[in-house]
Amino acid sequence: MRIRKQQTEENLLIRAILTEAFGREDEADLVEQIRATAYYLPALSLVAELRDQTLSGYLLFSEIELKTADETRLILGLAPLAVRPAHQRNGIGSALVEEGLRLAKQKAYPAVAVLGHADYYPRFGFRPSTDFGIPAPFAVPEENYLLLELYPDSLKNLAGTIQYPEAFSK
Repeated sequence: MRIRKQQTEENLLIRAILTEAFGREDEADLVEQIRATAYYLPALSLVAELRDQTLSGYLLFSEIELKTADETRLILGLAPLAVRPAHQRNGIGSALVEEGLRLAKQKAYPAVAVLGHADYYPRFGFRPSTDFGIPAPFAVPEENYLLLELYPDSLKNLAGTIQYPEAFSK
């Protein structure tokens, strides 16, 4: 398996992965809407390619805003992460997340936010956003809205609110 940047001509394949993994088109629609904004980062739109060159998974990081009393900082939102059901539980999702976090750190983003499973994301170092004085921007259980500092103390003294692009509210 190889994790790599997605190619533009793979957009329809990615749509199929998202629809198959989630059983609906909402996440595929979200990705298309994000791609049409300045928050989209092509270098952080990743696919998992199997040895036979079929795509089995997809991960997107896009920019979101962390607003404090004094400033607005760009951090990353991890959404969505999808693996075809037939390929789940084989480490594909973890490989996508690990490579994405490595690339995000290289780009010097301070943190990553995710709305996801409380049992899955802590293995990568994610903690509840409330640990950083940053509430979830959605009505969700605290344990499901998580943040990861990409550098030690990169969220220190940045308590505030997170604002997602309009595409996330559709």
